[in-house]
Amino acid sequence: MFAKPMQNFIYSFIIVAVSAVFASYFNNIGMDSFYSLIKLSDLTPPNHVFPIVWAVLYVLLINAFYLILMVKKPNKTLLKAANFLFIGSMFLQALWCYVFFACAHFLAGLAVIIVLDVLTLVMMEIFYKLRRAAGIMLFPYLMWLFFASYLNWVVIELNGIVYVG
Repeated sequence: MFAKPMQNFIYSFIIVAVSAVFASYFNNIGMDSFYSLIKLSDLTPPNHVFPIVWAVLYVLLINAFYLILMVKKPNKTLLKAANFLFIGSMFLQALWCYVFFACAHFLAGLAVIIVLDVLTLVMMEIFYKLRRAAGIMLFPYLMWLFFASYLNWVVIELNGIVYVG
């Protein structure tokens, strides 16, 4: 009985951790090269805020997915969709960091994050159907993604679609 909850938690943790490692790696590429040279929105938080926010969001994501995995007698179709969407969102999150920070391609980054926004909305709905608390836990993540989408848009408006240094 204990093994299943532990396995589910480890599974949730690993998916988020792998995404976080890749996202951080790609983020650091941009931070070490062009990011301090581009124009940003006046609403862009200071750089030290981002790791704090992401740490909180990652804890919420791990816990929300864990709650989904622990639903007793879940709708199998919804559970498969939740799993697919969660893994997909973590992939898209890392992909956005790669496109925006490692490639400095702001328009492609906007396209990725818009897909991530939509996917997260759908994921939130499915999580909510499986377990209300899990769906609610995704709300801060969705709001942060919307804010990041706005910031990405402003970077395009102020700097163009690609950083050319």
